[in-house]
Amino acid sequence: MSEDPRVVRSRAAVVTGAAELLLEDGPSAVTVDAVVQRTGVARSTIYRHFPTSTDVLRAAVDAVLPVGAPVEALAAPGEVPTAAQAREALARRVRSTADQLATGAWVRALPALLELVARDPALEEHRAQIVARHREPLEEQLRAVRDAGLLPADADLAVVAARLLGPLFYRRLVSGEPLTHELCDHLVDTVLTSGGLR
Repeated sequence: MSEDPRVVRSRAAVVTGAAELLLEDGPSAVTVDAVVQRTGVARSTIYRHFPTSTDVLRAAVDAVLPVGAPVEALAAPGEVPTAAQAREALARRVRSTADQLATGAWVRALPALLELVARDPALEEHRAQIVARHREPLEEQLRAVRDAGLLPADADLAVVAARLLGPLFYRRLVSGEPLTHELCDHLVDTVLTSGGLR
């Protein structure tokens, strides 16, 4: 049985309103009262959709965070990808991340979200789920790179991922330097030539 369209609309309105508040003024602005004022959805309806204000904030975070790109097939089924194919697919993934960081409004809310998670243990599990959702495709891509012989068999893929993406987040959140595709290619080549720092 399909869900009542009114229920779908009111839930979507709550999520959209909460996401707007998050992007405009940070996580502390995402309160049930503020969502009521922003959307006109009744408080009782909001609580039917989201039992707690933390649930509203979780939904807002999910709405603004980008979805990770799926892992690319590097070669036809049954074929072994070449090193060049594996390297280029990894570079495309890193460039895509840089583009999301450079243009995504969600990045503005990231420091406040990190601070909020540090203070609110109820959000820690959600943070871990978000990280896993974004880490797993990258690590799968890195396994393909390793299988193509570009990383040592014992390379720690979490360390490799941090070496690839850490500088992008640093530039976006701290130094303000540009996130260019040239930088992404340089990071990929540096990590691959260093063996990923096992």
